[in-house]
Amino acid sequence: MIGHDDIEKKLKNIKFECGTINSMKTAVVQAKSNIGKFQENFQKIFEIAGRISADVFVFPELFLSGYTLDERILREGAKFLSANLKNLVKLSREKDAMIIFGAPRIVGKSLRNSAVVIRKKREVLFYDKTHLFRKEKEIFEPGEDFLVFDFKGVRFGVLLCYEIGFPEISRILTLRGAQVLTSLFAFGKERWRIYDTATKARAIENGSFLISSSTTGKGFMDFIGKSRVVHPSGEVLSQLDDEEGILTTDIDVSVLDHYRYEEMGDSHAYFVNRKADMYKDICF
Repeated sequence: MIGHDDIEKKLKNIKFECGTINSMKTAVVQAKSNIGKFQENFQKIFEIAGRISADVFVFPELFLSGYTLDERILREGAKFLSANLKNLVKLSREKDAMIIFGAPRIVGKSLRNSAVVIRKKREVLFYDKTHLFRKEKEIFEPGEDFLVFDFKGVRFGVLLCYEIGFPEISRILTLRGAQVLTSLFAFGKERWRIYDTATKARAIENGSFLISSSTTGKGFMDFIGKSRVVHPSGEVLSQLDDEEGILTTDIDVSVLDHYRYEEMGDSHAYFVNRKADMYKDICF
């Protein structure tokens, strides 16, 4: 188990940046997670969420286990998750906050790459990655459905990493009511152009906020970092570079109607002019 003094030392070196709009405060964590060091990674979630004041905390893809395709490690991580989840539920209740993080889990006998959503006294929710990347298909079983849920009057949707490149996913989440698209990443630096373009595009075309929590450092790959919060206009409100850090940003979902429905100013108003009956060809 990682010592309290070690965690305090690391937290003192974390860079904080703040956004400028008001309403719900999000804390997006950009960090390295050590492969197979479940207790250390778990303790980092616990310490950061326990220390900082925010409504929502978001950690990267497979943060609990570290991003790996080692099946033994992933299965051990899934067992650790099951045994220790109740501690984060208690923390969520005490902090009046939602905690979202990536972890492996076992469904039946199969491994899944999951986002774990803890919302105070409500049930724990899971989103299992439906679109798997490259060799992930050899290790994980894909999920069957998408996830949209409410917290403090705001509606969230979740997607995982590679799924940022499937606009259908974000549009379905938005049509189911999502106002904030929450994306957990373990993304390679060589694909920077995809990450940069797709995170902005998903926010713009859906008139939604997009918050991305991204792994940084070197491990399974050279991870991109660049955690960010994107406004529905496409503006990047705040972003980290390669360093570990926590990005705190206040988001106000009352602006969404302007970007979705008002044909004026900087609005794109795509939801006014959609022609759903013409889109049947994309479903085959």
